Amino acid sequence: MSDDIKSRILGAARALYFERGPEAVTMRAVAERVGVTATALYRHFADKDAILREVVGEGSRLLGSHLFRALEAPTPLERLRAAGMAYLDFALAQPQAYRSLFEPGAEDETSPVHLQRGAVRRFLRDRVREAMDAGVVAEGDPDGTALTLWSLLHGLAALHQAGITRIEWSRERVLTSLIEGIRAPDETAASR
Repeated sequence: MSDDIKSRILGAARALYFERGPEAVTMRAVAERVGVTATALYRHFADKDAILREVVGEGSRLLGSHLFRALEAPTPLERLRAAGMAYLDFALAQPQAYRSLFEPGAEDETSPVHLQRGAVRRFLRDRVREAMDAGVVAEGDPDGTALTLWSLLHGLAALHQAGITRIEWSRERVLTSLIEGIRAPDETAASR
Protein backbone atom coordinates (compact mmCIF):
# COMPACT_ATOMS: atom_id res chain seq x y z
CA MET A 1 0.00 0.00 0.00
CA SER A 2 2.84 2.38 0.87
CA ASP A 3 4.44 1.98 -2.58
CA ASP A 4 1.05 2.53 -4.22
CA ILE A 5 0.45 5.85 -2.45
CA LYS A 6 4.04 6.96 -3.08
CA SER A 7 3.60 6.15 -6.76
CA ARG A 8 0.33 8.09 -6.85
CA ILE A 9 2.00 11.07 -5.14
CA LEU A 10 4.79 11.08 -7.70
CA GLY A 11 2.32 10.69 -10.56
CA ALA A 12 0.32 13.68 -9.34
CA ALA A 13 3.47 15.75 -8.80
CA ARG A 14 4.79 14.80 -12.24
CA ALA A 15 1.49 15.82 -13.86
CA LEU A 16 1.46 19.17 -12.06
CA TYR A 17 5.10 19.77 -12.92
CA PHE A 18 4.60 19.04 -16.61
CA GLU A 19 1.31 20.96 -16.83
CA ARG A 20 2.31 24.13 -15.03
CA GLY A 21 5.97 23.97 -13.98
CA PRO A 22 7.75 23.34 -10.68
CA GLU A 23 6.01 26.20 -8.85
CA ALA A 24 2.68 24.37 -9.29
CA VAL A 25 3.95 21.43 -7.25
CA THR A 26 2.78 22.25 -3.74
CA MET A 27 1.96 19.79 -0.99
CA ARG A 28 -1.66 20.93 -1.06
CA ALA A 29 -2.03 20.63 -4.87
CA VAL A 30 -0.43 17.17 -4.91
CA ALA A 31 -2.62 16.02 -2.00
CA GLU A 32 -5.76 17.21 -3.77
CA ARG A 33 -4.85 15.22 -6.89
CA VAL A 34 -4.11 12.11 -4.87
CA GLY A 35 -7.21 12.48 -2.69
CA VAL A 36 -5.42 12.63 0.66
CA THR A 37 -4.59 15.38 3.13
CA ALA A 38 -1.43 17.41 2.69
CA THR A 39 -0.10 16.10 6.00
CA ALA A 40 -0.43 12.52 4.68
CA LEU A 41 2.24 13.31 2.09
CA TYR A 42 4.81 13.86 4.83
CA ARG A 43 4.71 10.14 5.65
CA HIS A 44 6.34 9.51 2.28
CA PHE A 45 8.32 12.68 1.53
CA ALA A 46 10.05 15.15 3.85
CA ASP A 47 8.86 18.15 1.85
CA LYS A 48 8.00 19.56 -1.56
CA ASP A 49 11.68 19.63 -2.56
CA ALA A 50 11.97 15.89 -1.93
CA ILE A 51 9.04 15.28 -4.27
CA LEU A 52 10.53 17.57 -6.92
CA ARG A 53 13.92 15.85 -6.65
CA GLU A 54 12.23 12.53 -7.31
CA VAL A 55 10.26 13.85 -10.30
CA VAL A 56 13.34 15.42 -11.90
CA GLY A 57 15.51 12.47 -10.92
CA GLU A 58 13.25 10.25 -12.99
CA GLY A 59 14.01 12.36 -16.06
CA SER A 60 17.72 12.10 -15.28
CA ARG A 61 17.56 8.33 -15.06
CA LEU A 62 15.65 8.10 -18.34
CA LEU A 63 18.20 10.27 -20.15
CA GLY A 64 21.05 8.22 -18.70
CA SER A 65 19.50 4.97 -19.90
CA HIS A 66 19.13 6.44 -23.42
CA LEU A 67 22.73 7.65 -23.52
CA PHE A 68 24.25 4.43 -22.21
CA ARG A 69 22.75 2.52 -25.14
CA ALA A 70 25.24 4.39 -27.32
CA LEU A 71 28.05 2.41 -25.72
CA GLU A 72 26.86 -0.67 -27.59
CA ALA A 73 28.03 0.77 -30.93
CA PRO A 74 31.19 -0.98 -32.19
CA THR A 75 33.55 1.96 -32.96
CA PRO A 76 34.37 5.28 -31.28
CA LEU A 77 32.91 7.28 -34.17
CA GLU A 78 29.72 5.21 -34.16
CA ARG A 79 29.45 5.61 -30.36
CA LEU A 80 29.78 9.38 -30.78
CA ARG A 81 27.04 9.43 -33.43
CA ALA A 82 24.89 7.03 -31.36
CA ALA A 83 25.25 9.30 -28.31
CA GLY A 84 23.89 12.22 -30.33
CA MET A 85 21.04 10.12 -31.69
CA ALA A 86 20.22 8.79 -28.20
CA TYR A 87 20.08 12.32 -26.79
CA LEU A 88 17.65 13.38 -29.52
CA ASP A 89 15.63 10.16 -29.17
CA PHE A 90 15.17 10.97 -25.48
CA ALA A 91 14.07 14.55 -26.25
CA LEU A 92 11.59 13.18 -28.78
CA ALA A 93 10.25 10.28 -26.70
CA GLN A 94 10.14 12.07 -23.34
CA PRO A 95 9.60 15.78 -24.12
CA GLN A 96 8.33 16.70 -20.67
CA ALA A 97 11.09 14.86 -18.83
CA TYR A 98 13.60 16.44 -21.22
CA ARG A 99 12.28 19.94 -20.49
CA SER A 100 12.44 19.29 -16.75
CA LEU A 101 16.21 18.85 -17.02
CA PHE A 102 16.63 22.37 -18.34
CA GLU A 103 14.33 24.29 -16.01
CA PRO A 104 15.97 27.26 -14.31
CA GLY A 105 16.89 26.91 -10.68
CA ALA A 106 19.39 24.06 -10.78
CA GLU A 107 22.21 26.18 -9.40
CA ASP A 108 22.40 23.99 -6.28
CA GLU A 109 25.31 21.67 -7.04
CA THR A 110 23.56 18.77 -5.31
CA SER A 111 20.31 19.04 -7.28
CA PRO A 112 19.51 16.10 -9.59
CA VAL A 113 19.26 18.46 -12.54
CA HIS A 114 22.68 19.99 -11.91
CA LEU A 115 24.23 16.56 -11.45
CA GLN A 116 22.59 15.24 -14.62
CA ARG A 117 23.81 18.16 -16.66
CA GLY A 118 27.34 17.43 -15.50
CA ALA A 119 26.92 13.74 -16.31
CA VAL A 120 25.69 14.52 -19.84
CA ARG A 121 28.63 16.83 -20.44
CA ARG A 122 31.11 14.19 -19.18
CA PHE A 123 29.45 11.45 -21.25
CA LEU A 124 29.66 13.51 -24.45
CA ARG A 125 33.22 14.61 -23.63
CA ASP A 126 34.23 10.97 -23.10
CA ARG A 127 32.77 10.01 -26.50
CA VAL A 128 34.63 12.90 -28.16
CA ARG A 129 37.90 12.07 -26.34
CA GLU A 130 37.53 8.42 -27.34
CA ALA A 131 37.06 9.40 -31.01
CA MET A 132 40.05 11.77 -30.79
CA ASP A 133 42.20 9.04 -29.26
CA ALA A 134 41.18 6.70 -32.09
CA GLY A 135 42.24 9.33 -34.62
CA VAL A 136 38.81 9.62 -36.24
CA VAL A 137 38.05 13.08 -34.85
CA ALA A 138 40.56 15.92 -35.16
CA GLU A 139 42.69 16.46 -32.08
CA GLY A 140 41.64 19.44 -30.05
CA ASP A 141 39.81 20.42 -26.93
CA PRO A 142 37.42 17.56 -26.06
CA ASP A 143 35.49 19.80 -23.63
CA GLY A 144 34.94 22.48 -26.27
CA THR A 145 33.99 19.95 -28.92
CA ALA A 146 31.59 18.19 -26.54
CA LEU A 147 30.01 21.53 -25.62
CA THR A 148 29.59 22.30 -29.33
CA LEU A 149 27.94 18.91 -29.83
CA TRP A 150 25.69 19.37 -26.80
CA SER A 151 24.72 22.88 -27.93
CA LEU A 152 23.73 21.53 -31.32
CA LEU A 153 21.74 18.66 -29.81
CA HIS A 154 19.97 20.88 -27.29
CA GLY A 155 19.28 23.51 -29.94
CA LEU A 156 17.77 20.92 -32.28
CA ALA A 157 15.63 19.53 -29.43
CA ALA A 158 14.48 23.05 -28.50
CA LEU A 159 13.63 23.86 -32.12
CA HIS A 160 11.63 20.64 -32.32
CA GLN A 161 9.75 21.39 -29.11
CA ALA A 162 8.96 24.90 -30.39
CA GLY A 163 7.52 23.37 -33.57
CA ILE A 164 10.17 24.96 -35.81
CA THR A 165 11.73 21.74 -37.09
CA ARG A 166 11.23 18.02 -36.64
CA ILE A 167 14.00 16.01 -34.98
CA GLU A 168 13.18 12.89 -36.94
CA TRP A 169 13.59 14.79 -40.24
CA SER A 170 16.76 16.67 -39.44
CA ARG A 171 18.82 14.74 -36.88
CA GLU A 172 20.72 12.51 -39.30
CA ARG A 173 21.65 15.42 -41.56
CA VAL A 174 22.64 17.71 -38.69
CA LEU A 175 24.70 15.07 -36.88
CA THR A 176 26.42 14.06 -40.11
CA SER A 177 27.34 17.69 -40.83
CA LEU A 178 28.77 18.18 -37.35
CA ILE A 179 30.70 14.91 -37.31
CA GLU A 180 32.11 15.54 -40.79
CA GLY A 181 33.21 18.96 -39.56
CA ILE A 182 35.19 17.53 -36.63
CA ARG A 183 36.59 14.43 -38.38
CA ALA A 184 40.35 14.07 -38.54
CA PRO A 185 41.70 15.34 -41.90
CA ASP A 186 42.83 11.87 -43.01
CA GLU A 187 39.47 10.39 -42.00
CA THR A 188 37.52 13.05 -43.89
CA ALA A 189 39.54 12.53 -47.08
CA ALA A 190 39.28 8.73 -46.80
CA SER A 191 35.49 8.89 -46.50
CA ARG A 192 35.09 10.79 -49.78
